[in-house]
Amino acid sequence: MPPRMPDTRNKILDAAEELLQESGFSNFSYQDIATDLGIKKAAIHYHFPAKADLGVSLVHRYLERLQDFIRESDTKGLTPRQGIEAYFAVAINYLRYGAKVCPLGVLEAEFHAIPEIMQKEIRILDESTRDWLQGLLEAGLESGEFKFSGSANDKALLIVAAVQGALQIARAAGPKVLFNTLRQIKQELFVSP
Repeated sequence: MPPRMPDTRNKILDAAEELLQESGFSNFSYQDIATDLGIKKAAIHYHFPAKADLGVSLVHRYLERLQDFIRESDTKGLTPRQGIEAYFAVAINYLRYGAKVCPLGVLEAEFHAIPEIMQKEIRILDESTRDWLQGLLEAGLESGEFKFSGSANDKALLIVAAVQGALQIARAAGPKVLFNTLRQIKQELFVSP
């Protein structure tokens, strides 16, 4: 059976995601998406009457990916250390495939400039990401894989902030910024085997 071609709605979301990670939510328009896809703006408005609708759908998409990522990690039985490494691999892939920044980082940087309905969804995505990391950190501390002082909640926040920031800085200063940041986090977090 041949692979199913993505429908227009998904193509619009894919294009919006690219534009979001390249230039931010506030810096692209429906015309940019229409031009990229070779469609009329009306086709975008059919699926997403307002840009806030598109933004909410993007955030939902990221949340679904996070939930899939967590389920897959659980299914594979990843250790806390492997889970953190998998999280770092996502950031590395953003860098490798177009020097993109973390979508959550972009949305949080623009938080006060985006519609309120999106702000609610971004908070959920942010909390879900940090809650998952906090759980990994607590499990790793308990198993002896990790060592750190302070709370797992604070450490999760520090890791997210460092990774998001390093991705942004790497755009100007080069990829070493991200790799050095990840190496430093590992040195401070991982107990040597």
